[in-house]
This record gives sequence, C-alpha cells and structure tokens, in this order.
Amino acid sequence: MFLTVKEMELLCIFYDGTLEPTLDLLRHVEEEGTCPPGRASDLNRLIEKLSQLEKGGRVCLEI
Repeated sequence: MFLTVKEMELLCIFYDGTLEPTLDLLRHVEEEGTCPPGRASDLNRLIEKLSQLEKGGRVCLEI
C-alpha cells in the first residue's frame, strides 16, 4: 500500500505500535478534532487506507 508524504507524516506522528492501536488512535483524533490544522483530509485518507490493509501488509511512501 502506498501512502502520500502527508499521510506518512501523520502515520509517523500517531503510530501506536501495531495496526489496530494505530487505527484506534487515528479514529480518536478524527472524532476529537485534534488533527493538526489543515490535515483532516489527509487523516481521513490514511484511516481509509489503513482500514483496508491486510494482516501482514506493508506500507510504503509513494514517490
């Protein structure tokens, strides 16, 4: 799975060890509205992409 630079930045900020805890944290940030200013759409796309990631899947930076 490929992530944009902005999506990868958010993943680095909110990474919580494994996929499920990271998704939980990202969803919490989305619900609370505590995403960095102007990054809500990046956050939404990241959640969508990670929600579709299969167990053992990998993410890479899109260039």
